[in-house]
Amino acid sequence: CVLNLAEPGLTDDRLSHALTHAPAGSLVLLEDVDSAFQKDRDPTDRRSSFATFSGLLNALDGVAAGEERLLFMTTNHIERLDPAMIRPGRVDVIHEVGDATPHQMRTLYLNFFPDQPQLADAFADALSGSSVSMALLQ
Repeated sequence: CVLNLAEPGLTDDRLSHALTHAPAGSLVLLEDVDSAFQKDRDPTDRRSSFATFSGLLNALDGVAAGEERLLFMTTNHIERLDPAMIRPGRVDVIHEVGDATPHQMRTLYLNFFPDQPQLADAFADALSGSSVSMALLQ
C-alpha cells in the first residue's frame, strides 16, 4: 500500500483509518515524510492535506494503531525529521540508499542493452568514482 501524506483532504482521522485498516501482512510506504508537514501551507486550500504530525505519530503507534504491517518511510533529508519520528521503537531500522556502485551501473546498463557487455563496462568505468544515484542513472 502507498499512502500519500500530501493527499488533498487527508485528515488525521482518514490517515488513522488507512493505517488501521491496512491488510494484515501488508507493506505500507510513506514517501518523502520530510516534506509532509509544511509550515507554509494554506489552511483554506482544499488541495492541501490536513493531517498533522501528531496525527501521523498516533496513527503509527498510538493506542488505536494497527498492527501486523511493515511500514517503510522515505526521506531525502533525514536531518529535517523530528527526532520523535525516528526514535527507537517507532523506527527499527534506518538504511541509507547511497550512490550506485560500478556493479549496479553495469547491471542497469545491461538491462537496457543486454547485448553490449563491453559498452556496459565502459559505462561503469566512465562513471566510477562519480556520485551518481540509481534514480539518476535510470
